[in-house]
Amino acid sequence: MIKTLDIINRLAAIISYGLNEEYSYRTIEERIVSSPFINGLENNEYNNETQIEKIVESTYNISLANKQADISFKGLFIAESYFKLFLYYNKSFEYIFLYWPLSYFLDRYGIYHEMDFSNLRKDFELKTKEATLLKKLSQDRNIKLVEISKLTGINENTIDKYSRDDKILYGASHDNIYKLAILFGVKENIFISNLAIYIDPSIYLFSDKYKDYRNYLGLLYANYFDKRINENDFTYDISSNCFESKKGIKLIVIVDTLANLTISRINVLADSKTYLVVIPSGFFGNKTSLEYLKDTNAFEVFVLTQEYVYIVKKNIKKEITNTINRSLITRTMKYLVQNYMRINNI
Repeated sequence: MIKTLDIINRLAAIISYGLNEEYSYRTIEERIVSSPFINGLENNEYNNETQIEKIVESTYNISLANKQADISFKGLFIAESYFKLFLYYNKSFEYIFLYWPLSYFLDRYGIYHEMDFSNLRKDFELKTKEATLLKKLSQDRNIKLVEISKLTGINENTIDKYSRDDKILYGASHDNIYKLAILFGVKENIFISNLAIYIDPSIYLFSDKYKDYRNYLGLLYANYFDKRINENDFTYDISSNCFESKKGIKLIVIVDTLANLTISRINVLADSKTYLVVIPSGFFGNKTSLEYLKDTNAFEVFVLTQEYVYIVKKNIKKEITNTINRSLITRTMKYLVQNYMRINNI
């Protein structure tokens, strides 16, 4: 099971070492991008048994001589911010650093800045809209667009299309992706639209385009951890974006920050015949911070985090294991296929 805090601490140790040794921000970025640890994250091959010290040593090709790796507050601040972007956008660290170098990020956000992830995300998104990926790479590497065709052998019209629309670039042939990666000195996965990071804890799919998927996943998690719910009793109503049983009981999945999930807002959506499944974005709190949800009208509230399910009114916390994740995600995909076929009369 991939644990968010473990990853953040390991990334923080990498960053803290670079800062303590007075590496430039650009050098720290390059070390992170080439780190075996980061390569593992981006390829969904993360090993949470690897010691933090070993990760730092392999990243910088040094020996700590059995010393404990330091984790500074600044390193932790940077690590948490960039990891959240990585997790949210499913983009490589190289892509994130391209648009948001450490120097720019720290100029904009001091380490004592009270960070709101929604604002962080919006700011980053605005930066990515200033230039397409190919244009941004050409600017960063000081290679003019007109030169790319000559240097790679890719047709000029094709380069022009790539430079105007990222979707076209992401659909490029592997041969062209390889040539561009070599030219710009980047990993090929910078040209992938979605790394599909963390298949196992993919309850963290915040984009609206995944709402049907996470709704089914929310139902299956609630059913698995609370036998008061029988998934077979519920039918998905795509128009109202919720599940409803023949007895009029509803199950609704909500994705938002806990700060936005006020009792008054929840009570508009949920009554005493409603099971509410909450997937809180950017949640790194503990069980205590969820207690206010007991006062909602909902019959029961389930909070899904990467590591636990909190059944709020029953006051139960249950761990989500890797095996449970894989099983429920597989079943969710089957439900989606079946529902698609039913809606389209296939």
